[in-house]
Amino acid sequence: MRLFRKRLQGLTAAALCSVAALAQEPLSAPAPLSRKVEVMSAGRAAVTLASAQQAQDLGLPSIAVDLYRQLHDAPGADRPALGLALATALLDAGDAAEAEKVLSAMPEPHSAAWRLRRGLTAMQLGQRTAAQAQWDAIRESELPPTDLAWFRFFTGALWDTTTPPDVTRANTFYMQAEELAPTPLARARFQLAAERVRLHLRNKPREVDLNQARENARQFAGRNYGYEFAKNYAVMLTENGQKREAVEWLEGVLVGLPAQERAARDELRFLLGLIGDRGRNGAGRNALMQVLEEGRNPLRQRQALQLLAEGVRDDQVRRVFGNELDKLIAVKPAHPVLENLLFYRAQLSLAKKEFVSAEADATALVTQFPLSPLRVHALVLLTQSAWEQARYRFAADHARNARAAMAGAPASTPGAPVAVVIPPRVRADFGVLEAEAWFRAGDFRNAADAYAAVLIERPAEWDASRVGELMFQRVLAEIKAGPDAAGKVIDELQRDPAFDVENRWQAEWSLARALKVRGESGAKEAYARIARLLADPAVDTTTLPPELRARMAWLQARLAYESGDAAETIRLVETQLRTPLKIEEALWKEIASILLLLKARAEFLQAREPAAVETLKTLRDGYPKTDAAISSYLIEAEFYADQDKIDEARNRLIILTDNADPDYKNSPYVPYALYRLAMLSERLGRKENLEEANQRIEDLVKKPAAASDSTLLFAARMRQGDIFRKRNDFPSAQRAYENLINLFPRRPDVVLAQLALADCHTVQLSDLKSAEDSAHADKAELIYELLLDRVDAPRDVRVEAGYKLGLLLARRDKADAAAQVWWTDVITKFLINEKAPMEADAKRPYWLARTLYDLGELQEKRGRLEEAKAAYLVLLEQRLPFGDALARVRLQQLGVPVATAAP
Repeated sequence: MRLFRKRLQGLTAAALCSVAALAQEPLSAPAPLSRKVEVMSAGRAAVTLASAQQAQDLGLPSIAVDLYRQLHDAPGADRPALGLALATALLDAGDAAEAEKVLSAMPEPHSAAWRLRRGLTAMQLGQRTAAQAQWDAIRESELPPTDLAWFRFFTGALWDTTTPPDVTRANTFYMQAEELAPTPLARARFQLAAERVRLHLRNKPREVDLNQARENARQFAGRNYGYEFAKNYAVMLTENGQKREAVEWLEGVLVGLPAQERAARDELRFLLGLIGDRGRNGAGRNALMQVLEEGRNPLRQRQALQLLAEGVRDDQVRRVFGNELDKLIAVKPAHPVLENLLFYRAQLSLAKKEFVSAEADATALVTQFPLSPLRVHALVLLTQSAWEQARYRFAADHARNARAAMAGAPASTPGAPVAVVIPPRVRADFGVLEAEAWFRAGDFRNAADAYAAVLIERPAEWDASRVGELMFQRVLAEIKAGPDAAGKVIDELQRDPAFDVENRWQAEWSLARALKVRGESGAKEAYARIARLLADPAVDTTTLPPELRARMAWLQARLAYESGDAAETIRLVETQLRTPLKIEEALWKEIASILLLLKARAEFLQAREPAAVETLKTLRDGYPKTDAAISSYLIEAEFYADQDKIDEARNRLIILTDNADPDYKNSPYVPYALYRLAMLSERLGRKENLEEANQRIEDLVKKPAAASDSTLLFAARMRQGDIFRKRNDFPSAQRAYENLINLFPRRPDVVLAQLALADCHTVQLSDLKSAEDSAHADKAELIYELLLDRVDAPRDVRVEAGYKLGLLLARRDKADAAAQVWWTDVITKFLINEKAPMEADAKRPYWLARTLYDLGELQEKRGRLEEAKAAYLVLLEQRLPFGDALARVRLQQLGVPVATAAP
């Protein structure tokens, strides 16, 4: 029995490609679906992580905190690593209390990296004793390389806050932290942190010390070392809580500063920026802008940039900051820290979704500063921008370039940029991002290769579960690139311990689902793989989720059925029904109902009608509202339709379509049942049957469940037009096709409706003398011409349109035009010059034969006998499926011996 395998009558092969899937598996036969928790994709996580890291590097910690929280709170997140990153960002934002909460929530044992951040948190909270305890517990050898700079800074801060402070030792460790900083921006960040330690964490100075400091500053004013005394007094005032007095003091010193004292001016302005208000018109902000505009120390200018960026808290300040960056970038000659300015402006533009501006600045940085440590960050920004715009091919290219730049960062040599220290984990994340971007772009071959490359270079700190998921993702990309090689990839990966049992089974499930759409041969291959997997004693299935084992057992039975082995299908179904797995009740009901439906189909395949009907009764009684029970009426109806028991088939469908139960009325299977009812009524052929068929289609289109199924709606409306034509109601057919074209103008198979519409106009012609006839002929001719020239239309449609165009032109007494269309646009293009073999089910050989035969007849009538003979001879030589005998007779009548004419 060929259940659900009949071609839908009246539509050409191109239309059937989309609708035949419904005929074989109505709305996809019910299948137990995976119930995995939705997690943030690896690519999205990598983009968000990169954005958070850059925001932190740029001195925008509040933005970094929000991004790290998104990552940290997402299902399936690597919470230990992200908890540390979030705590670091909170420390940068000055929210030590919240950082302490995040760190306290992390379970023991606590790593050296955790203790480093807990110690820095204690420092910010003024808990020096607690900070020292954490430092004492840290083994430097256990810290990751990226934390060494912070450890040196932490050590310096502890020396800086002893009583009395050991400034020499503190400065030694601060300098070591700066030397380990991966970029000039990061180096500036450590210097800022040291300045803040001295401003906020030292002990409050005594009154006598303040008086002495003020006296020293006044006594030595105007001398080189006098400016250091002035700065020291301002710092001491700040430490004493007298920030307003410190600001006024610095402003007074700057007013009297000689113009030639540029270095001192930079330092005093920078200190004023560090102490003063950095609001829109605050003294601190104005001083920092002066450092940027007039300063001579690039390091202080980078620090000024970071402090200004920290002050960006709302849209108004962000706009002002952007305008200031515009002016600084435009100055000639180029600003000393132009690369930093470009990068900050690019980040601001990206935050505002101004992608063109962001990409222009990032590209300028990469082009103008090829050795800059910020080049890597600019490439990351370009990746982020492309990803946010869903331009996944560009995102993949930029991610690949960023990853390459991370591997080849410049070395630290005198006069060269500071080396960019990129952890292997970050490079690997960008490899994952590249792979996912290719996947989303639909370039599955590149995606599979990118996943393979990442897995080869996977960092040691990745846990096995993440590696297993990436292995599964690689298999999925291989399957979508073409499942032929996917099986070999699975076989290779199974030798890797990281390819855990669940991911392997998920991979086999996905491969089997892909293989079975190839028909019986694919189903047999998939069945063999699943059977081998289920029988493998080396595979420990005790750790598998029961849901997955149940789905795999169902798939094995399904594949046995699709391989044509009905007996094995029944055996597998009965075995599984006798030994149900301990899974949630709703899922077991779903799987059990589908298994019973599968058993009934296998029994129909064996022509055991009574057994199949009894199995369907068991299904409907035991699981009455499941998808399997509802769709079972379609299965049974198709069995009877295949046996030409039309009334039995219609009765089963009517039970489904007329059921008052809401689960039935709202089922997506009901519109398809109405469509099948229309087809069966049309098949009976009487006038009342055609009227009923039309009514069933009208009922179908009113169903809410049909609204989202454009394929079914298109097929139904096409069928409706064909029914009107069978009833000789051509005006109604014309309107049906016109409505269809208006409703679905972008569907590839809309050309079928256009061809049918042109045919409808043609059949309404009489003697071509009336204005109405002329209008029909003009419309038909235009449509045929458009279809013949439409390069994206199927060849079958173009050839049929070309034949009918020539026929219409001949009928309109345009014999020359008809002959030219037939020979040049149809025969030469689609037969003589066609190199590719025709598909097995192609319709155009018939239309090509009709074209050649009618061309021969036309030329005979016009007295062009040699051209007529040539057309008949081509028809014979090409062995086309129509007109062979007629062409031989014509050639004999024209004096061409049949033996000579034969190929």
